[in-house]
Amino acid sequence: MRYKISSFIMIPSFLSVIIFALYTFLRSYNRLGYMTDPITIFFIIVVTILLIILESINHLIFKIQLRSISEKEKKKILEKNEGNYLYTFYKFLFYDPKILNKGVRKIDHGFDGILELDNQLPVWWVHLFCITVVFSCIYFFSYFLFDFSDPYKEYDYSYKKQLQEIKIFEKNTPQTSLSTSSFKKNMVNEGQKLFEENCSTCHQSDGSGNIGPNLTDNYWINRVEKDLYKNIFSMIWNGSKKNPTMRAFGKTGEIKGNDIEKISSYVYFINKKIEKPIKQKDPQGTKILEWESKK
Repeated sequence: MRYKISSFIMIPSFLSVIIFALYTFLRSYNRLGYMTDPITIFFIIVVTILLIILESINHLIFKIQLRSISEKEKKKILEKNEGNYLYTFYKFLFYDPKILNKGVRKIDHGFDGILELDNQLPVWWVHLFCITVVFSCIYFFSYFLFDFSDPYKEYDYSYKKQLQEIKIFEKNTPQTSLSTSSFKKNMVNEGQKLFEENCSTCHQSDGSGNIGPNLTDNYWINRVEKDLYKNIFSMIWNGSKKNPTMRAFGKTGEIKGNDIEKISSYVYFINKKIEKPIKQKDPQGTKILEWESKK
């Protein structure tokens, strides 16, 4: 007759395995709310009730079986069941009398005088290996049959989620425009990153100019606004009529208004800085004295 494991261990253990199976095999990246779906919750509740009923029946069978054995065996089994379950679990993981009583096997190579000790693998190592095998099997089937561990579907879900978050953010955060935008020093660092990503190919990362004009001097090809900052913002938003290479990033939606404000703040900042890049492109356009940096 086998020993009976306590109900407070068996029911949570089985329930954990069932929930893990649901999460692994039935969770899909295009059905995020599956685990919180009322049907799933109802199913888990029903399973829990069934586990309690089955455990009660198992306990009843156990008591009936106890009547058919001798008092000595009955006492031994009851003492075992009343023991410390944590200690029993510890012995299951780390103690195996078959291995411990076996000792160390010695292998004598003879010809080289080396004595090899053939130690048994630790019990915890064997159990850990079994767990990895079981987990790999679950992962293998979930990868080929379900959406749980499919990296392509996971990427597709993450991408769509990010787009949705951006859409919500833009809806709740109004984009700035030429009339509402102004220079903000706290945006210079973020503007520098955006400038390097979008503008450095034509203007160099320090704004000294490449195929595009130098943005750190006082010469400007276009002057459409009276204020320097507003002029910079307008160029990024509307593009340049005199230089078609400078396209309308804002009008086309390629760069949002809030990001244009950050880039404009960075360009304004480097234009007003006293320290200029050592290597600069030759001046282009007309020198505007009222926008000149004061030393």
